Amino acid sequence: MNYEQLRAEKMKALKEKDTVKNGVITMLLSGMTYMKKEVGRELTDDECLQVIQKELKQVRESLEMAKGREDTVKELSQQIAILESYLPAQMSAEEVAEKVKNIIVELGVEMVSKNKGVIMKNVMAQLKGKADGKMIGQVVDDLLN
Repeated sequence: MNYEQLRAEKMKALKEKDTVKNGVITMLLSGMTYMKKEVGRELTDDECLQVIQKELKQVRESLEMAKGREDTVKELSQQIAILESYLPAQMSAEEVAEKVKNIIVELGVEMVSKNKGVIMKNVMAQLKGKADGKMIGQVVDDLLN
C-alpha cells in the first residue's frame, strides 16, 4: 500500500462518509508524510509498510489501555481491522514455528537460550512484515524451552 493508493482510499472513505476509515487513513498519510520528510525522498513500499505496522502497534497498545470502555474498544477494534487490511497476510504461529526451525538448522546453532539473540536477529530479518514481533518472540521462547 503506497501513498497514492491511500489518497485514493481516503477519497473513497470521504464519499462513503466512513469516518473511522477516513481517520485511520489520515493517520497513515500523516505518518508517511513525516517519514518522507525525514528520508528526503519518496517512500518505498517497505517503508510504507513500516508506517502501517507502527500505527497498528500504537492502536493495539491503546486498545490494551481502553479495556472496560466499550465505545472506545469498539472504535479501536475497527481501526485495527482497517490497518490489518493494508498489511500483507500475516503468518500463523505454526508457520512461524516451522520457519524458525528451518532458520535454526540453516544457522547450525544449538536450540538453547544463550543463542536466542542470534536466532531472533535472523528470524526477524526474514519474517519482517510477515508476522507480529511479539508472536515471533513467543514462538522462539517456546522452541528454546
